[in-house]
Amino acid sequence: MNARFVPSALALAATLASAVPATADDDAVAITTLLTRSALYWNHGDLDAFMRGYENAPTTVYVSSKRVIHGYANIRAHYAEHYGVGTLPTLSISDIAVRPLGDRYAVVVARWHLAMHDGTHPTGIFTLVLHRTDGWHIITDHSP
Repeated sequence: MNARFVPSALALAATLASAVPATADDDAVAITTLLTRSALYWNHGDLDAFMRGYENAPTTVYVSSKRVIHGYANIRAHYAEHYGVGTLPTLSISDIAVRPLGDRYAVVVARWHLAMHDGTHPTGIFTLVLHRTDGWHIITDHSP
């Protein structure tokens, strides 16, 4: 993915965010930006860029309606197996609600929408737990 893909507003927001202390509102904006950017990467068929939103750790967890998947590599493999690589259905995210859990954690509840290649349009609610290290990263994803 080249740098031209990321809108200039995101680059400006990242620059400004590093210049002032973070507030709960700043965190909500940063997390919403992360999710929006992740959906853009997904929609461009770039699974690796999409996965940057997840913490690259063996403790990262994805919970589907059928199973629990432990570890970043296993989560990526699940997405690749279930949706393919480079041919991903169109993803959109709406109704994002961010709740801080102290300075380094937050929980998100939102709605996902997929436009599948077969013309169907599944939708659902997901819950994320995010951890701030060098930025916000998903550590738990419950997307049934």
